[in-house]
Amino acid sequence: MRAISRNYSLYVGGLISAIMLGLALFGPLLAPRDPMESSGVIFVDGVVYGPNPMRALGPFISSEYPLGLDIVGRDILSRLLWAVRPTLLLCAAIALARLAIGVCLGLLAGWFGGRLAYLIDGLISVSVAIPLLIVAIAVLTALNTWPPLTVFVLALTLTAWCDTAALVKSRTQAVLQLPFIESARAIGRRSGGLLWHHVLPQLWSIIPMLIAFELSAALLVVSELGYLGYFIGGGFLYQDSVSDFDVQYLQTGGYPELGQMLSQFFLQLYRTPWASISAGSLTVLALVGFTLLGEGLRRGMDVTRPRPAWWRLLFQRRGPKPNEQPVFAPSRRNV
Repeated sequence: MRAISRNYSLYVGGLISAIMLGLALFGPLLAPRDPMESSGVIFVDGVVYGPNPMRALGPFISSEYPLGLDIVGRDILSRLLWAVRPTLLLCAAIALARLAIGVCLGLLAGWFGGRLAYLIDGLISVSVAIPLLIVAIAVLTALNTWPPLTVFVLALTLTAWCDTAALVKSRTQAVLQLPFIESARAIGRRSGGLLWHHVLPQLWSIIPMLIAFELSAALLVVSELGYLGYFIGGGFLYQDSVSDFDVQYLQTGGYPELGQMLSQFFLQLYRTPWASISAGSLTVLALVGFTLLGEGLRRGMDVTRPRPAWWRLLFQRRGPKPNEQPVFAPSRRNV
């Protein structure tokens, strides 16, 4: 009996990615409160909670605030629901920019070859040798006066297109060796038509896989930069304590974004660590979902894996059970 190979990575990754997409689309509508509004002083079971320097409300204490409040008294659940959309929009812009550059350069290197291929291979080698995080921090620091979204896309795309370019180049070179390419050239197909009608259709199947992997890689770097203090959410100063002789101001996050919420980990470590832990947990879930989706799409394109058509199995004649003797019809020759 033919073995059935189930692509669980595709199922689980697709489900998690669909949930993240739903949060990005409808999260602000599901948020119970304004993410920038402070709740002030509240009472839960006779205990007073409020913004700093009072006792902060932690998670699972009040049903009204299931994930608790941050150091300024803002609802963490509402901030998380609002934070998914800008983060995924930023990661999608980065992934599409990486994909566009990588596909174009990979096609040029695989199609023309020669010196152009050597030049692009050199650029790929240089890009791989330089750590992406260092390049991103350098670009963000040097262009800090530019619009944040533009700077982030430029910083995280400058050297991160190399993996896509290398994959597209090898795939293009493999397609050019197939027999139908020689047949198209023999009947007089021009280079433009050959590239558009015969080479590009062989590459469309890997585009969804590349998008999923690029989303995962972009989200990972955006989270790392947010943890280091580079994010697009902005922030403001709040008054930490007031006395006759001492007034202290600390910085907190502004418009919610996952990287911005992760950046507050050290500032809120001893007061409201659950704010950054909640953002980190949601980020890890998104990373797992995008990675599994990319792996599932890669397995789906693997021609060496068995792919039984499940709907055909419903109409196949079942064989005898292991302990059941098969009944054979008499042969016409013996009748």
